[in-house]
Amino acid sequence: MRLIIRYILLVVLFGFGSSIEAQNPVVQHMSKISNLPDVEFYDILEDDDHYIWLAADKGLYRYNGKNYKKFTNPNQKVNSLFQLKLDETGRLWCINLYGQIFYIENNTLTLFYDANKLVKGQLSPFEITDKAIRLFTVDGIYDIDFEDKSIVKLFEGMSVSESSYNKLSYVIKMDSDDRPSKEKQNWYQIKDDKLKLLIELTSKFRMQSPKVYAFKNSALLNFKEQGKNQLYYYNTQADKVKQLTTPKNLEDVTIYNIISLNNDYWFLTTSGVFIFQLKQNQLIFKEQLFSNESVTDVLVDFNKNYWFTTLDNGVFVSSNLSIRRLNLDLTKDKITAACALNNNQFLLGTNSGKLLFYNNKEVFKTLKLPGSKIIGNLFFDASQNHVIVSINASESYSVDLNTFTLKDQKNKYSVAKTFSKINEENLFYGSYKEAVVYNKPYTSDSIRIIRESRVKTSEVLEEKIFVSFIDGLYQFDVKNFNSKEIKLENESVLVNSIAKINNEVWLATQHNGLLCFKDNQLISKQDILPKQVQINTLKSDGEFLWISTDEGFYRFQPKTNQIKSLNTQDGLTLSVDKFIILQDYLVATFPNSFYLMPKNEALFKDFKTSKVWMESVKINDKDTVVNTNYNLPYNFNNLRFDFNSNGFQSNKHVGYKYRIKPIDTTWRDVPLNTHFVVFNSLSSGKYTFELQGQNIGSKDIQFASPITFIINKPFWETYWFYALILLVVAGLIWLYFRWRLRQKEAQRIAEIDKILIDKKITNLKLENLRSQMNPHFIFNALNSIQDYIISNEKDLASSYLVKFSRLIRMYLDYSQQNEITLEEELNALKLYLELEKVRFEDELTYSLNVDEKLNVRQIKVPSLFIQPYVENALKHGLLHKSGERLLNVEANATNENTLVITVEDNGIGRQQSEALKRSDKPHKPFATKANEERVRLYKNKLKRNINIEIIDLYNSNQQPTGTKVVITMPIQ
Repeated sequence: MRLIIRYILLVVLFGFGSSIEAQNPVVQHMSKISNLPDVEFYDILEDDDHYIWLAADKGLYRYNGKNYKKFTNPNQKVNSLFQLKLDETGRLWCINLYGQIFYIENNTLTLFYDANKLVKGQLSPFEITDKAIRLFTVDGIYDIDFEDKSIVKLFEGMSVSESSYNKLSYVIKMDSDDRPSKEKQNWYQIKDDKLKLLIELTSKFRMQSPKVYAFKNSALLNFKEQGKNQLYYYNTQADKVKQLTTPKNLEDVTIYNIISLNNDYWFLTTSGVFIFQLKQNQLIFKEQLFSNESVTDVLVDFNKNYWFTTLDNGVFVSSNLSIRRLNLDLTKDKITAACALNNNQFLLGTNSGKLLFYNNKEVFKTLKLPGSKIIGNLFFDASQNHVIVSINASESYSVDLNTFTLKDQKNKYSVAKTFSKINEENLFYGSYKEAVVYNKPYTSDSIRIIRESRVKTSEVLEEKIFVSFIDGLYQFDVKNFNSKEIKLENESVLVNSIAKINNEVWLATQHNGLLCFKDNQLISKQDILPKQVQINTLKSDGEFLWISTDEGFYRFQPKTNQIKSLNTQDGLTLSVDKFIILQDYLVATFPNSFYLMPKNEALFKDFKTSKVWMESVKINDKDTVVNTNYNLPYNFNNLRFDFNSNGFQSNKHVGYKYRIKPIDTTWRDVPLNTHFVVFNSLSSGKYTFELQGQNIGSKDIQFASPITFIINKPFWETYWFYALILLVVAGLIWLYFRWRLRQKEAQRIAEIDKILIDKKITNLKLENLRSQMNPHFIFNALNSIQDYIISNEKDLASSYLVKFSRLIRMYLDYSQQNEITLEEELNALKLYLELEKVRFEDELTYSLNVDEKLNVRQIKVPSLFIQPYVENALKHGLLHKSGERLLNVEANATNENTLVITVEDNGIGRQQSEALKRSDKPHKPFATKANEERVRLYKNKLKRNINIEIIDLYNSNQQPTGTKVVITMPIQ
């Protein structure tokens, strides 16, 4: 039950991770990240490959960034292991209460020596020397040789505690006094296997649990006397031991461990971590962390993550020790507004009308507004030392910070969206409906409305005030408040946040990313941030531009163009929106808490990427030993490579890329939080699999050892199989020739059919030619020429004769071709109509219209296909018509693949034309009949779908007004 209560204390209130208590660093409990195997931990260590080793009550565990592996030995007498140490080769050593000494080799917990008879049931310290394991026991100090495991006793006397640093050891040893049955505890230094007495410990009272801790140039001794902690300090350079005054907050606690971090001494106790700075032999208290925890060990890993092990509450990690979270003490209140005051003071407003004045981390003043009001905005006027309080209703107040007195300002500043101090006389105030300038706001009610529209934010730069409205960005002159809209490429700019730095105005826009307004020009700065990052708020502290986004914080320095980020690896897993800038801190506010972040360089970490290595290789879904070379049968071609890079939450923060040569020439991305690549059904050949990993916050790239594998060819690609194939082919050749003879016979029959069809088409061509060149037309043409000659109109006769000869030449040429271009067809038709117009004595009006989309030089049509229908229109429709004779020929495309040709006349119609024919010579025009036969052949033999539709035209009185012929054919 006690463990459950401890665990509940670690519930995450926000996405930043677990916060143990107010003012603690932002941390994450490992039980929330992975299946933490225990709650009681003693030691923690990071090895050279960045594995995290944990000595726990249930045994020894190794964490690789994703999961835990437990190490056991079949001869292990006790599960609990202690004192994790690395030797010069990188091997991990440990010991248990039984006295068994173990080391890790080849991923196995190996028993080095069972020293149970030496330790006699006591947890004995040990050290690793060049040639032996040095064991400090109740009977003395022993060296156990690495090679033959022989034992040499170095010193007599009970060793109570020991610690070493760089081959200097410090030990508390109980030596026998001259008097019988009397013992004394002395503090020794061991160097080159020689004892050096540092101090002889004497006391009137019994000394309890003495412990010694070694550091680079010093050592500390701690023991309890009458229940109070005593501290002694040894400086190697001065070679003196001095007793330190024990700080009061350390007097009664149990000290588990003392470590040195960042030039400070960290005391790990039953009441958390106490951090002290040692100055002039005085311990100066700095802060206490995790006062509710029994912290046993602290580790700072290669990416500056702080790991804390506890005696009864597992392990938790702080990704960034500089980020501190403070909870709002008021349980029902929520933070709704904030503003920075002087120095590191700031003000928070709540939804219940409370004003909380903070000096760094402590509340030094609280004011309560009348009634329960939601504070929507706060503005600090530094020159007047006033704070304006805007309520999300028709109310507002001001606070005189000299006397902390409230003044009711009615609705003067109600529902404020933004404030900007223009100068000593004027204050800009923007609300949901208008932009207002107040003159002497604290002593008068002088008001000037400069624009009526909803205001979003504002900023003053020199003699200009920049105001973002809901419909665009405007610049006002502070002297006369004339306005000008600032546009980007003649488009209005919607701005969510504005900040000024140097002589530039920076804008976070809704659709155009980050912009900079400089020298009356908008400049895009979208390349500063990663793509698709949504900016929430911009603020400046004079040198840096601070940017809050859904991905965390960014700090940009325009002078150097340098940007640094705080993201999920720093514990910022919440979307950061509202924040204020103090003299030394950033304060990010959330409904129930706020976060303090120092603005110094300690806030930002330089991340590294741990070594990338292959965890396993699976071939056809079966695990195999990881090698650098494989030679596989053809059907062992399904491969899976599992890989990892050690480190805290490396599964979330390390991205991988791979390529397999010779298939890939470029690197392929592996989805984040994915640690394997699968290749299915690879063909035979030689391949090399290459892998690289990179921490998302680092420029450091790590490459795994490449793996080469050969997939052999299947049996059907071998030489003996080819010989078998030749025999089979020889047998198939005979069958082929038999089949080929049958094919030849069928082909011969098909060719005969084709010859018949070609012959028929040729006959149709000749018939078509004869139909075109009918004697009546030739006779009329020659008569016209004769008339011109008789009339002595030599030029007309010559021109007519030339056109006539060209037409005859065209007909003779085109009649030899199955298909001609649409341009050629229309040219012949045009020449034909010109000659016919003479026949009609210029009483014929015709038009040829071609769709501009048609490529008449490429589209093919059957040769001389349109002319018969034009001739029918002239001969049977227009010849017997009195008055205006009209003929219209159009060529259009109904879609990309269909050509439509229309021949339309205003003649007497088909019915009246038939009535005029002599009854003794009823017949169908020969050219029309030939065209119908050609259409049939095109459809049946050449698979070209040509359709001809003849439409009789009538007026509203159902009297014939002409005929329309519609020819439809595919474009080719």
